[in-house]
Amino acid sequence: MKRKITILIGMLVLLKANCIWAEEKTSSSAEYNLGEVLVSATKVKSHQAEVGSSSSVITAQDLEKSGKKSVGEVLRNVPGVSVMQSGAFGGTSSIYVRGSKPGHTLVMIDGVEVNDPISARGYFDFAHLTTNNIERIEIVRGAQSTLYGSKAIGGVVNIITKKGKGRPGWQFAFEGGSYNTFQETLSLSGSQNKLDYSLSVLRLDSEGISKTCDTSEDDEYENITFSNRLGYEVSESSKLDFVFRLTDAKYDYDGGAYQDDSDKVAWWRNIIGKAAFSQVLTSIWDHELSFSYAQTRRKYRDDPDFDDAPGTGRTHNWYKSRIGKTEWQHNISALDWYTLTCGLEYEEERGFADGRVSSNRLDRRAVDSKGCYLQNQFKWRESLFIIPGLRIDDHELFGTETTYKVSTSYIIPRIKTRLKGNWATGFKAPSLYQLFHPRYGNEALRPDESRSYDFGFEQGLLDDKLTFGLTYFHNDFKNMVEWDTNALIYNNIDNAQTKGFELEGSFRPIEDLTLGANYTYTKTKDKDTGRKLTERPENQVGLDLNWAFLEKGNVNLMAAYVGHRWDNSANTRKVKPYTKVDLSASYDLTETFQIFGRIDNLFDRNYQQIRGYATPGRSFYAGSKASF
Repeated sequence: MKRKITILIGMLVLLKANCIWAEEKTSSSAEYNLGEVLVSATKVKSHQAEVGSSSSVITAQDLEKSGKKSVGEVLRNVPGVSVMQSGAFGGTSSIYVRGSKPGHTLVMIDGVEVNDPISARGYFDFAHLTTNNIERIEIVRGAQSTLYGSKAIGGVVNIITKKGKGRPGWQFAFEGGSYNTFQETLSLSGSQNKLDYSLSVLRLDSEGISKTCDTSEDDEYENITFSNRLGYEVSESSKLDFVFRLTDAKYDYDGGAYQDDSDKVAWWRNIIGKAAFSQVLTSIWDHELSFSYAQTRRKYRDDPDFDDAPGTGRTHNWYKSRIGKTEWQHNISALDWYTLTCGLEYEEERGFADGRVSSNRLDRRAVDSKGCYLQNQFKWRESLFIIPGLRIDDHELFGTETTYKVSTSYIIPRIKTRLKGNWATGFKAPSLYQLFHPRYGNEALRPDESRSYDFGFEQGLLDDKLTFGLTYFHNDFKNMVEWDTNALIYNNIDNAQTKGFELEGSFRPIEDLTLGANYTYTKTKDKDTGRKLTERPENQVGLDLNWAFLEKGNVNLMAAYVGHRWDNSANTRKVKPYTKVDLSASYDLTETFQIFGRIDNLFDRNYQQIRGYATPGRSFYAGSKASF
């Protein structure tokens, strides 16, 4: 503990020393590229360089260039993020941020929390989230509990949908390709007088491939997604915003790793809604009152067939959860160099499970929590940014939890350098499933707790044609809730540590050519057993090469290397490393008509993300998009 405090104090001294030196050189950050604007790191609009937390912003243009149709696939090339999926076309997909658990990362769509509290690990399944109608994806790495409470130990992923603007316009897109996969999208967006709107409908269906390895039976997949965002200006100083999104998926699944089953069918439905009223009260004070709702339903059916052992089969299970949340946030900018953000929250999680087997029946359960947070943003000479934060949560089961964070960022414009650092605590309440499941739950569980810090730098050279940065991170977890293989229930059995570094850079030799690369090294350890944590690759590399040509065309090459990882907590089974390369291209035949195509797994690699689950070979897709 003393060593960590010494490191933090040393960082602040270094920042102050550099601050004095830089004052003689310049007092403006106008020469420095501040990066993209993001909201998720501070709950107010801030540039990336003004926030100490490491972040990535993926814009709608980035999504279009990549050709990716799944948010999970897009996240694979983000530094510090590992994506693991148990079979393509609907297989459960989860993310690990800096080695933390999937349930440690808060996932939001337009600010609506979508983590499933009735799932075994309290995480969000990315398998069915498409890139359709998405304006930007913000990823903030590191503990964010001071602003978001439970679920944000590892970080935050916020998916923000498109906002209508300009003249009304329709857009239709069609794509088809391997495994008899077809996707159709119809969108309408625009604004008129005080109203703005953006609506989109997507349908995706595919014959798919087998979820498990060493089998030939294909597992089909269907997905219908409707996305809607509306805004209305009540007055010059106030506005109403509404968000609604529905995802309805149906897919075949198998019995597990290397376990084929020809008649297992699952349904997954997610509904989110949000209403927000924002108002500028004075020149220095604004506030927003919001009400959000998220519901997730899962259903699994398995009728008896020749794959089942005698006397087994006919398994029907279903799960339903919902999260309701009310938040009132205030932002006060009394001075040019100071902004105060504070808020109150009330959240309730509900869930139940049922099925033909009585041991799977979980009566309706509800848990609520209340929270208040306070964040101060200090800015000195447009160069030094210090953001301390404090939050107090009152959880119905676990009482009072206090978390805090200090984030710093310092810019030296003359030499294009930025220094950054963070120190934070966090907590994660067990999911309703882990607490109350009649067979596997444990009501004596305590919350996960964490202490973390990170620090690093970013550097620009050659008029920012070349940029690179390095960040070291260190996380200590206490009382981690994991599956106890001896007691066959969930228990607080792990004290864990993850540490490593993220190296990322970008090079633009000419205006139309960009090369981006990142490398993440993650070392994990279960401090009780000395073994490594499962499914976390120690080495991971991402590569993104983009070339825009003739002002109408674009070619994008993405490559990802994922190192070996352990499949079991005993560290006796390894999953082999792999490299996957994807290629996409598009060309605008006219201002309103575009053709595009892509090749996934360009070199036809045979690999597994999770042991025993299959992945597609080389796959071809092509389509067109028309605007009118």
